[in-house]
Amino acid sequence: MTDWYFTSTAKKRGFTARPVVGGVFLKLLYDPALWSKYASRDATKASSWAPMPRPPETVTLVPTSEKAATVYRYATSKPDGDWFHADYSDAAWKMGPGGLGRTDGSIKTPWDSSDIWVRRTVEISGPVPDRVALRIWHDEDAQVYINGKLVSTLGGYTTGYEAYEIPASSLKQGANVVAIHCHQTTGGQFIDFGFDAIVPASSKSLISDPDVPK
Repeated sequence: MTDWYFTSTAKKRGFTARPVVGGVFLKLLYDPALWSKYASRDATKASSWAPMPRPPETVTLVPTSEKAATVYRYATSKPDGDWFHADYSDAAWKMGPGGLGRTDGSIKTPWDSSDIWVRRTVEISGPVPDRVALRIWHDEDAQVYINGKLVSTLGGYTTGYEAYEIPASSLKQGANVVAIHCHQTTGGQFIDFGFDAIVPASSKSLISDPDVPK
C-alpha cells in the first residue's frame, strides 16, 4: 500500500494511502496487545529486503528566469498564422525579460491579460541527454511547442516550477525555438520555463556546476 509519485520529480500523483495508514495501521502500532496478537502470526519471517531504489535527479540544462537572465518575445492578442513554428517571424512581437506575470513568481515583465503567447530561443551546447524534462511555472493552462511540435499540454496551474519529462527527441543540439500559449482565468498568473537533464542519482556529482547557464 503506497501513494503514487512521479519517478522523475518525486511529486505526488493521484492515489493516497495515508488516511488508511494513519486511521488503521498506526492505531494498531499504538496498541501493544493488538500488535503482538497479529505480529505473532507471521509465518514467513521475511528478511533481507532489497534496498529502496534511489530516484533520478535533475540537473539544469537550460535555466529558468529564476537562475539566469532570459528574453522572451510575447503577444497578448492571438497571433496570425502558425505562431508556434520555428521559422515564424515574431519580429513584430513585444520583447521582455522573463518571467512574465501579474502576481506569481519572479516577475520581470507584466502580463495581466487573459492570454499570452511567448517565444524564446534556447541553446543546447552539447549532445541532448537521454532523458530531459521541461521545468515550467504555468499559471494557468499552457500548451508548449518545441521546434514547431506540441510536446506538452498542461492544465490548471502550478505555484512554483515543476518538472515534466518530455521526449529527448523534442530537443536538438544547438538552437531550439520554444513557443507557449498560456491562458489565465482567475487568481495569480505567471509563465516561465527552462529544461533539465534527468540523471541517475549517482551521476549528479559528475556534472560540474549545474547552475551555470548553458
